[in-house]
Amino acid sequence: MNLPNKLTILRIVLVIPLIILFCLFIWYASFVEDLLSFKDVDIHTKSQYFLYAIGIVFILSMITDFIDGRLARKNNQITTFGKLFDPLADKIIISTILIFLSFLSYTYLILVVIFIMRDLIVDGFRNLSASNNLKVEASIYGKLKTIFQSIAIPMILFLIPIINANVWWHLFLLNLPMIIAVLMSLFSGWMYFRQVLPLLKKDK
Repeated sequence: MNLPNKLTILRIVLVIPLIILFCLFIWYASFVEDLLSFKDVDIHTKSQYFLYAIGIVFILSMITDFIDGRLARKNNQITTFGKLFDPLADKIIISTILIFLSFLSYTYLILVVIFIMRDLIVDGFRNLSASNNLKVEASIYGKLKTIFQSIAIPMILFLIPIINANVWWHLFLLNLPMIIAVLMSLFSGWMYFRQVLPLLKKDK
């Protein structure tokens, strides 16, 4: 197995410490504040360091994503495994964090639902196109979606301790890159739909 594929596997494995850190944050915060209102935990306590650690792990995962893609192209090590699992690793990491952030009310649940539903639908489009030997080109908007997500997640993790998440416009401004990512996600999904539309019409 080549190095890019090993880095992809590493990125998948990093989901485990992410889940552990989120659980530790929730556990610790529940002892700082009332168990039923831990979302309002005093963020000046040590619980914030769990969020910082999550942010660091996420950044490391994005760095490995950049490195393995660059190495695979540079050394001509693009494999079927890499094509399948590289985007899957990104989705696993990002979806895991987004689910926890929405659970903590640090991002909006509707955004997370849109991201996950869009990815599932696009994967369906890709499988349909592959079964019909149709090459579906990835759009720049899909890459922009990932870039804005990669900006939004560390912003939330590192800045939520210094803002008042109970003030709606504070939370809205903090999630602005995430909202832009959703718009990019929807537009790229539409681009995929347009490419596979002839296949959908043919199957009628």
